[in-house]
Order: sequence, then structure tokens, then C-alpha cells
Amino acid sequence: MTVQIYPAASHPAPEQPIEFAMPPDKSMLHRILFLGSLTQSHIRIPIHSIESISHDAVATVLALESLGVPVEITDDAIDLQGVGRHGLRSPSHTINCANSGTTARLLMGLLAGQPFECTVSGDDSLSKRPMKRVADLLARMGAHISSSATGTLPLTVHGNALRGTNIILPVASAQIKSALLIAGLYAQGETGVREPYPSRDHTERLLEALGFGIEFGNRLTIHPETQPELPDELEFVVPGDPSSAAFLIAAAVLLRRRIRITNLSLNPTRTRFFDVLTLMGVELEATEITELWNEPRGSMTVFGDRTDELMPFEIDESDVPLLIDELPVLMVLALFAHGESSIRGARELRLKESDRIALAVKQFRAFGADIQELDDGMIVSGIPVRRLVPAVIDHGGDHRLTMAFSIAALFCETPTRVPNAEIASVSYPHFYEDLHRFCGDCVEISAL
Repeated sequence: MTVQIYPAASHPAPEQPIEFAMPPDKSMLHRILFLGSLTQSHIRIPIHSIESISHDAVATVLALESLGVPVEITDDAIDLQGVGRHGLRSPSHTINCANSGTTARLLMGLLAGQPFECTVSGDDSLSKRPMKRVADLLARMGAHISSSATGTLPLTVHGNALRGTNIILPVASAQIKSALLIAGLYAQGETGVREPYPSRDHTERLLEALGFGIEFGNRLTIHPETQPELPDELEFVVPGDPSSAAFLIAAAVLLRRRIRITNLSLNPTRTRFFDVLTLMGVELEATEITELWNEPRGSMTVFGDRTDELMPFEIDESDVPLLIDELPVLMVLALFAHGESSIRGARELRLKESDRIALAVKQFRAFGADIQELDDGMIVSGIPVRRLVPAVIDHGGDHRLTMAFSIAALFCETPTRVPNAEIASVSYPHFYEDLHRFCGDCVEISAL
């Protein structure tokens, strides 16, 4: 799929906000699928359509099917029948996680304590991403994982008896933390996990909501002897993904328009992006706040029409785990701030679907930006006039950079072509349709 982005026209902002519903939160959907499989309940997860499910979430569904979990995606729901902690079966083939790092890393934790072995692979992009640090920490629990010399996929997890262990993570990572907590469900004795900084906490919230034994405090402690006591039938409504919403919200701020996102995850470990927007001078309002399954959700209105001048921001190491997926779009907002913005402590961005630091610096310089590359981030001098020079887009097959560069391209002086734009479906299947609805003639989508 090719997308053509045209320079954004100046139109009066509508009085009423343009309203959108986001795809189901990807992080949360992965976890209800993994942990729901370990219950004895039938779990129904309502969805808008099959097309609204990210490719990453589909990778998790297929992985669990391979392990003998009955799970099906229909037009209006994902239906999963839990098989219990000891009901998984040996797969007949290698499990391909496609582009999903979350699927691969959580799967490593799940497989570590099983009575069988399993090989895990991924696409070319995922096969370059680091898995060794997950494998090394699981090895401290007794896991036996063999991989290439570089510690990348494919790898084979040889199921083994695990022992409870206290682990201090060298970096704050929700994926690594989750792999260890899931493995802890199969360990003999308690497993404790402590992070240097808070990261997304969907796994621990869901473990508690489902009735698995988890204790909160200075560290997270798994008590594997606790058995969930749940109804036979459950419904889990997954709120919208704030990391996907960030892209449309950035467009609204830069185009000075008002937008409202309904049923959005408002988990405190996912709202740091909104804190940064507030520091930049953007007015926003959360309403209709409720909590289901330990997860707050509600509607978020962003008053981009009230924002004339964007203030610069500073991101440091403690912010990064809470902004890891929003950093690409924050880089775009930094392009148009009045002053110098900095992102530091974000070396993890070099280990994502691409080297997001190097590719972003290269692209933004091509757009005419004054940007300094750092080993762990960048310093961006803003262009308040919101006008970029035309440039060929090189997103390196990275779904978040594809969307970020597309938002920036709205401010190029001539039309910009986005090749292989379908990669956005890894996390946000309807991104370009939603952007077209928001910007009208600024977005042209073709199958070529």
C-alpha cells in the first residue's frame, strides 16, 4: 500500500471535537490472551472488527493456538478457552511471532517451565532484536534456552523445572518483567522482580484481577501456589491504545484542531504522554473515567485549537519506560516547538523494530530540521513556522516511524509519498483511514 501525504490546508477548526475509537490496547490484549490461557475460564474479548486487531496481537493468538489453546477471532470478539496452568501442549512446529517482540518475550517466560521444548522464530526485523537479556534472567530461575551466538531469534526453549528467584532488572522493561512474572507461576517458591524505574504495569494488574498470587511493594512477588477462582464465563473489554492515539493527537495539536478519543486506556503507566503535552502547553481533559479489571479507562479530549505555541520538553531516563512507544511522535512535536527539546536515556530505541534514533535523525535532517544525534537520544531545535522541506521517507519498515514521519509530512511544502505504508498495521490497522477522516484531502491511499 502506498500513501500520498499532501500539505495540510488551513481550515477553521470545527466547534465540536472529531471523535475516534482506537484499536484495542496492544499491550493489554497480549496479556489477557497469555494469562487468560492459564485460567479455566472461557473469556470473551469484544472487538469492533477483525480488521481492528493489530498484527502483533494476531501473532499472540496464533502462538497460543499452537500450544493447544482454543482461541478464535470473529467479527465482534476474540473467544478464548483457558486450559489452566498445566494444560498447554507441545506444538507440532516452530512458533513464528512475526514482528511481535511482546509475543516472543512473554512466550519465553511461558515456555520456560513447561514439560516440553519449543522453537520460537520471527520475521527478519524481529530476528535482529535482542532476546539474550530475557534468556539470561530466565536462566537464573533454571530455564534452559538455546539460541544463536548473538542471542537473537530463532531460539529453542527447553522446558525445565524452575526455582523462585529474586531478580533486579538492569533496565526497566515491561516485556522482561512480564516474562519473569509469568515464569514465576511455574517456579518452586516465590519469585521477586524489582525494576530501576516503573514501567507499564498491565501484567501485574491483570495477575491480581484474575486471582493469581501476586504481592505489591518494593518488589513484585509471585506466589505460585495461589490458584485463581473465577467464573466459567468472563468478558474482558480492552480499552483503546493510547500509544496509537498519540499519533492522531499530535496531528490535532499541530493542525490546531480538537479531537476526542473514547474508551481509551488511562492506566497511570500509559499517560506520561499526556503529561508531556500539558508541559508543552496543550489543554486536555479526561472524562467518563471508570475502572474494569484493575484498568482505568475513559475519554480524552485534546483542545489542539487552543494551542498556538508549543513549549519544548526534556525527556530523561526515568521517563523513557513510560514513553517508549510515544517517543517517535514526541520527536515530531519537538520539530515544531519554540525552542530546544531533548530526549536522553533512550538507548532502548536503538533496539526496537529499527534503530529509531538513527532513522529519525536521518529523516528529520532530510526534512530540514536542526537535530543533534546522541548515543541515547537526540536534541531537536524546533521550527515554529511548521514548514518542512520535501524529502523521501525512509521508515525502515518500522510501524511507529512510518506513522510519525507521515504526521511530519503534513507540513512539507509539496506532496510526500509513504512507501509500504501497510506496515502501520502492526499496531494501528486503520491509521491512514483515520488520518484521512481527520485531515480529508491531505491523505490519499492507494493499493499500489
